[in-house]
Parts: sequence; structure tokens; C-alpha cells
Amino acid sequence: MALLATLAELQAGANCPICLDFLREPVTIECGHNFCRSCIQHSWEDLQDRFPCPVCRHQSRERHFRPNSQLEKMSETAKLLHMARSKRKRQEEARLCERHSQVLTLFCEEDKMVLCPLCAQPPDHQGHRVRPINEAASHHRKRLSHYIRTVKKQVADLQEVMATQDRKSLEVRKKVETQMQKMNFEFEHLNKFLEREHEALLSRLADEEKNIQQKLDKNINEFSDYIAALKRLQIEVAEKSVQSEVKLLTDVKSIRDRCENLKSPDLYSFQVRKEACRLPPQDLVLKKIIQKFTKDVTLDPETAHPNLLVSEDKKSVTFVKTKQKLPPTPKRFMVAPVVLGSEGFKSGRHYWEVQVDDKPEWTVGVCEDSLSRKGKQPSAQKRCWTIQLRDGDYAAEGSAPVPLLLWEKPRGIGIFLDYELGEISLYSLNDRSHIHTFSDKFSEILKAYFCIGCDSKPLTICPVRNYE
Repeated sequence: MALLATLAELQAGANCPICLDFLREPVTIECGHNFCRSCIQHSWEDLQDRFPCPVCRHQSRERHFRPNSQLEKMSETAKLLHMARSKRKRQEEARLCERHSQVLTLFCEEDKMVLCPLCAQPPDHQGHRVRPINEAASHHRKRLSHYIRTVKKQVADLQEVMATQDRKSLEVRKKVETQMQKMNFEFEHLNKFLEREHEALLSRLADEEKNIQQKLDKNINEFSDYIAALKRLQIEVAEKSVQSEVKLLTDVKSIRDRCENLKSPDLYSFQVRKEACRLPPQDLVLKKIIQKFTKDVTLDPETAHPNLLVSEDKKSVTFVKTKQKLPPTPKRFMVAPVVLGSEGFKSGRHYWEVQVDDKPEWTVGVCEDSLSRKGKQPSAQKRCWTIQLRDGDYAAEGSAPVPLLLWEKPRGIGIFLDYELGEISLYSLNDRSHIHTFSDKFSEILKAYFCIGCDSKPLTICPVRNYE
């Protein structure tokens, strides 16, 4: 038994973990595991940056392995021992029946038992399919070979799945890094804005203090001059009061008029102007000020694809399977399920909201009115700025696509256009959080853009709700 265990251990060590067969041209990779050269090359075939070990998942940065000639000799030895053992085993398998001491030459398919000619006689296996042992062994050997191929294919498929998961892990890492870079950029931009706003606020307060101080100093001087005048008048009145009757009554009217018409300077009162930090809506959650720019956007039926049904109030659009008989116009989209807004924007700031709910596919945003009506994906053209959901992934589509990693599926999208500033900002209506901002230079008429996909759920331009 110890010899058999040793042979089994030797055979296991000489097998490739991928194909489960004896190693052919064995190679050793960075982590120390061994594989057939062709097997590991196939396993790493579609990988670029990282190369995981199929056994321990150790990540190698290079497609590096080295030949193992010593293991190749051991594999050949194990293969020869296996062949010799298999031959000896086949000879031993021709054992005798325990009941009748006859050679086992038959096999019952129903009971899956090896039989001798006496065992096959009625009644034990009557009516059963009994055939020669070599024929049955050949049949079941083929079935076992099929099982081996099936298991081998499953192993290969699962290894491919693992490789795909590894690639997805890299994709997630890249998406998160992109999101982190985006957030770092936004916070850096916000910090610079806050620094400028802080400096401006302190400067305004300093100017306010200087202005108030100057007016206070002037008011104090006025009171000081008035007190000095009062003291002089007091002395003059005191001197006048002790004079003789004639001198006292001479010019008494002047002194009396001055005493009775005394007028104190006005007291200067002040209130320091209240200052507050004015945060830009494109960097933080939308504030009530956005409502100043709310635009009543409607859909333009003359631009709608024939499979799109626009509601009577021109606020909602739905995809229908049957094409409508509509007059072809240069404004109408004839390939992609797209409709534009009726209103054109050539200047100013404008804000509107679109309800998307649980639609599986949609694209909303802003485009130039001259956008081609013939392309399959108009939003992919250069002069279109949109957010889209496609195949479960979100992306901002402008001059170049930007993957978006959203932690919560937005039920609606807020769109804010600042024509002069050259910005289009997108917000999630779930919590009014900022999603993405496009920066560009606009020179043509811009319109609201809607591509609704081919499902039956509508896109709706919804009223802007109160932000309080």
C-alpha cells in the first residue's frame, strides 16, 4: 500500500493542474507552480497587465516562466510507471468469481455487476442486458473519457471565468481610480474657489470696517467740537450773568438765541453688513438659486423618430414597435430613437429635469441643433453632451466618453446649461448630487436631447420640485 501511495503521489506531482494530464514541456512560473507550456500560454493568452497563477492566483506583472527539465524527466518516469501499473492492473482484473470460482467474463448493465457464466444464468439476472466484459469495458471507458473531456472543459471554462473576473477586478479598479481623480479635481477646484471666496470676504469685511471707522471718527470729532462750543458758551453766559444791569441786558438777545437754539450733532449708528460664503451650485448639492434658471422644456414632435410617440402635452415620449406614418422632414431622426426639445438656447442659463425611473437604456443631455439626423448613435458625435445608461453602465458622452461609477441608480437627471460659461452640469435627482460637468465653447443653438432606447417605458420632462 505504501508503494501504491508513493506512485500515486509521484503521478500527482507530474500532472498539469490545468489539463490534469502528464506534464508536457513543463515550465515553472514566478510563484513556483508547474504547468504544461501550452496550457499556461493559453491561460494567459488574452491578459495584458497582470498574469494570475491558475492554482494560487498569485499576480505576476510579466508573462515569465522557465523550463523545468528535471520535472520533465520525472513526468516521463511517472508516465512509464503508470503505463506499467495499468497493464499489471488489467491482468489482475481478470479475477475469479467468489461464488463459483470461474473467470469473470460478463457484465450486467442493469445491476452494473461483473459476472461469471454461472452468475448470468436465471433467475438472478433474468431479462437483464448481459454482455462480454471487454465489450462493456470498452463502452464504459468511452463514457469515462467523455466525462474526462467534460470535466476538463468545465475546468477550462471556469479558469476563463476566473480570468474574466480578474479583468473585471482591474476594470473596477480603473473606474474607481477615475472617479477618485475626478473627485480630487472637483475638491481641488472647490478648495481654490473657497480660498478666493475667503480672501474676497475678508477684504469686503476689512473695507466695511474701514468705512465705518472713518464715519465714527468723523462723528466723534463733531461731538468733540460741539462740546468745546458748549463750554465756551457756558463761560460766556456765566460772565454775562454777573455783569451790571445795563451790560447784562446789552446783547442778551444774542446769547439767549444761542442757548435756546442749541443743536447737537446726529449720533452715527451703524450695522456691519452680513457676509456669507457663496458656493457654486455646480460643485455642491443643487441650491434653491437653481430655480431662477428653470426652463419649461417641451418635446418637438417634428424631430421625433417614427417609432416614438410624443404625448399631447409634449412632456413625455414612449417607444412603440409599430412605426407611425409621419411626413419625412429634414428635422426628423430616422435611424436612432431620438427626439429633441422645442426650445433653442443661444445664451443664458437654463435648468430642467428628466425622469428616467427604471428604464434599462436611455440618453439625455444637450446637443447642437445642427446634429446629424442620420447617424445610428447621434450622441456619440462630437457636438453632443449627454449622460447615458447602456448595458448597465453609465457614461458621460462628450468629446470623449467618461465612465461613471454611480453608487446609486438615479431615478431622474437634472441638467444645468450655462451657455456663456461653456458648462453643462448633470445632477442626480435622488439626492441632488453632482454627477459630471462638461466644459466646452458654444457657438450654435443648443437643444435638449433625448434618446429613449427600444423599451416601452417613457422618458418624462418633470416639473422642478422645491429645494427647501
